[in-house]
Amino acid sequence: MNLQDKHILVVTSVYPMTANGNHGAFIREAILRLQPTGAKFTVFAPAYEACKSYVLDDVKVYRFRYCPKRFENLARDGAPTKLQRQPLYLLAAALYIFLGTLQLLWVCSKQKPDLLQIHWPFPHGLMALPASFFLGIPMVFSFHGSELMLANKFGFVANILRWLLPIAKGVTANSSFTCGLIRKLYDGPVTVIPYGLTIEAKPPKKRLSEEVPKLLFVGRLDERKGLRYLLTALPLVLAQQPVLLHVVGQGILEQEIKLQCQSMGLEDHVKFLGFVSKEELADQYAGCDIFVLPAIVDSKGDTEGLGIVMIEALAHQKPVIASAVGGIVDVIQSGVTGLLVPEKDPEALAQAILKLLCDPVKAQEMGEKGLADIQVRFSWSHIIFLWEYIFRTALDNQLTVNSKLITPNS
Repeated sequence: MNLQDKHILVVTSVYPMTANGNHGAFIREAILRLQPTGAKFTVFAPAYEACKSYVLDDVKVYRFRYCPKRFENLARDGAPTKLQRQPLYLLAAALYIFLGTLQLLWVCSKQKPDLLQIHWPFPHGLMALPASFFLGIPMVFSFHGSELMLANKFGFVANILRWLLPIAKGVTANSSFTCGLIRKLYDGPVTVIPYGLTIEAKPPKKRLSEEVPKLLFVGRLDERKGLRYLLTALPLVLAQQPVLLHVVGQGILEQEIKLQCQSMGLEDHVKFLGFVSKEELADQYAGCDIFVLPAIVDSKGDTEGLGIVMIEALAHQKPVIASAVGGIVDVIQSGVTGLLVPEKDPEALAQAILKLLCDPVKAQEMGEKGLADIQVRFSWSHIIFLWEYIFRTALDNQLTVNSKLITPNS
């Protein structure tokens, strides 16, 4: 079965509000790349502070309300962190699931999609179950890692996923790390499908001899991104080499991280850029010397499921220094396209940064090899082929089930 005229409803906690939006940009990019198959897409996502539904790229985006405007930001900047730091958000989470379930059932009864793609199957698989059961719509579960790390910590989440997984007509993981976590709960077929670039790569800029080398960090400012450890490593680097760190992103720990920066006297060496446009982000990648992602396994047991920002850095021919945790090891070949260091180790981070700054030829070689590598392993043509296969298989399996339910009149 091909995807021509098939209607796929995508359930997700994050999706861009505009063409330049960064939240969930990889999901939008996958939909854009799949549109030439002839499939029709609809997105179902939570409202952000009472935002209305809209159309983006000819895709209807339903934003469901679940809370008063002030608290309607649960999925923004990391729900687990908000739940841990502000217990009042537990009520918002309960309303998110309950009201989301009702509204998803209403949207599905109105739109009659052929297939549901469920990103982050906890809690969205639970929310989609009534629509799938009552309306006979097959589901594909797409795991990103954080929901599975949550299952490691909370037995009830693991039990819910064990119950839901056999119902799905297809299961995907964004990395081999995430696939390994699924295997603890489920022994059925799992397809590893990563994500690719969400921006158009620019040619790398060569630094002028009088310019200070630039490090780049891109990501949400929360615990699992590990930016605090990079800041701690910075004085060790500055003791031997002048350097400038650009930080792109915002998050719940932004003020705490900025205070750390000030207390360490690093204001002249660190520039916080907040959210930037795709054009500006590409400029940042192209203009840096080294991309650094000091991710950790945080206090909630969460870590990087893949790390698309590293793929984007490699697309700009930049070497990557990152922690050897989660799905990062799927992206970076240590010693070939970058350097992997132990998590939460500022000294190892500093040594890796100095090693590449002192050997620009090696750094350039790593960047060039990184580009060649992602053009093969993380190309959208390969990724879309896998998504087409998963969606077609799920629809074919549902067709087989439906045909068995139809019995001839006796």
